[in-house]
Amino acid sequence: MDAMQFGLFFVALVVGYVLVHLRLVRFEEHLQKLAGIRGLDDRLRALDDRLRQLAESFDKVRLDRVEGQLERLHDDLEDLREATTDVQHAVVQIPPPPAPAPLVETPVGSAAERMVALVESRLLELGYHEVDVLNDLASIDATRDVELQVECWRGGMPVKGRVLVRNGSVRDVALQTVAQMFP
Repeated sequence: MDAMQFGLFFVALVVGYVLVHLRLVRFEEHLQKLAGIRGLDDRLRALDDRLRQLAESFDKVRLDRVEGQLERLHDDLEDLREATTDVQHAVVQIPPPPAPAPLVETPVGSAAERMVALVESRLLELGYHEVDVLNDLASIDATRDVELQVECWRGGMPVKGRVLVRNGSVRDVALQTVAQMFP
């Protein structure tokens, strides 16, 4: 082996050694990172255990709190039951109001005046006020079905619609506010 071959062999050996040394340095750095990961893994396990203990203590606190509230509710209900049994003896029973007497129509005048009075009284019972009948009542036949167009007020809103009168009684009321009619 001459000197040139030996020199090349030596250089190749040095380059190989440097490459192996660099790989070992990188591998050591990687192992150090893995050692840090093990430390993180241990910390995560400890944190998980602490969280589990904390959750169990919260569950115990919540259950104790709920149990206390249920006991208090039970006591309150027993007190309420006792109070209501005592009150039942002191309560005066008010009889229900008698059924309203049927409206007896008195002849007020013409059939048109009676029909207007009938419609006004019915709408006043339903909570409407300022009732105005729009039909011409001069030619109305009281023996037939009559549909009257009315305007009135309820709850501060104008209301328009129709009232059907048959045989001297109101059969149907179809009213709606002007706001519902507006598109």
